This record gives sequence, C-alpha cells and structure tokens, in this order.
Amino acid sequence: MSKMNPALRKPGNNEIYTPEWCAKDMINYFNPSGKILEPCKGAGVFTNLLPGADWCEINEGKDFFNYHNKVDWIISNPPYSLIRLFVLHSFEICDNIVYLIPTWKAFNAYGLVKGTAKYGGIKEMRHYGTGSKLGFPMGNGISAIYWKRDYSGPIYTSFYDGKVD
Repeated sequence: MSKMNPALRKPGNNEIYTPEWCAKDMINYFNPSGKILEPCKGAGVFTNLLPGADWCEINEGKDFFNYHNKVDWIISNPPYSLIRLFVLHSFEICDNIVYLIPTWKAFNAYGLVKGTAKYGGIKEMRHYGTGSKLGFPMGNGISAIYWKRDYSGPIYTSFYDGKVD
C-alpha cells in the first residue's frame, strides 16, 4: 500500500530550485558514483548533470517515500519543510547522502540528530553563502550537508568561493 506523501500535508513553498552552478559544484566536489538517486527532481538540474541517475518527483507521480531500492548516493535539494523525513528515509536506502539545505536544519530536530548518530554522521558541510546568493527566498546560510553511513570522524567544512553564473 502506498503511503500518502507528507508533502501533500505540508503548507509552504517546497519548490525552490537549485541553480545549475551550485548543482555542478556539488557534483564535482562530492563526486557521487555507482547507483545515484535524485529524490526530488524538480526541473532536473541534478539529473541533467548525472545521466543515468534514478529519480523521483512527486509532481510527476514518483513519490520518494515509496522508493525502497538501495542506492550508493543521493544528491538533491529536498523540500525544506520535509528535511527530517527526507533524511531519515534516505538513511534507510543509502550510504552517502548530500542535501542542499539551510545549514541549521541539519541540527534542528532532535529526531534527526539522534537518527544521524545512529546512521553514522555528518562528514562534511560545504557552505554556499546565504539563500539570497542562490536566488532562494530566505537569508539563511545554505550548505550541502554530507551524511555518511558508519562515519564517526570530524565534520569537515569547505566553502564555495567560485563564480556564480
């Protein structure tokens, strides 16, 4: 039986698209390989740059919360009102997860913090500046957060200082 997608119950703007320059940097920097999933394709910026990647998109009838295949990497910009649910579901199917999110959201919810500790840990945060730098309707710091299964080392930090297209 299909679960009802939590996005259908959440108000707010969950469609904030990643600029191509940012998606390119995330892919080049984290270098995902093997079986890759883009769980919320949106306009397709990641899937266009990762030919052969599997994808989900609720607006096209492919609900991520009904996806249960194992993958090596997930890379995406998920709906911000559903961060905790996206990350926790990702933990079930993937060993390497990179989500472009407001930085504070990775540390906000106790259930996510506890789930992260059980899964492994955050290996790195790649900071992109404030939401306005990416054309997002917010001023929060935005980072690509990299969760890795069974990781227990330090959290590395890097900064994108390149040209914005």
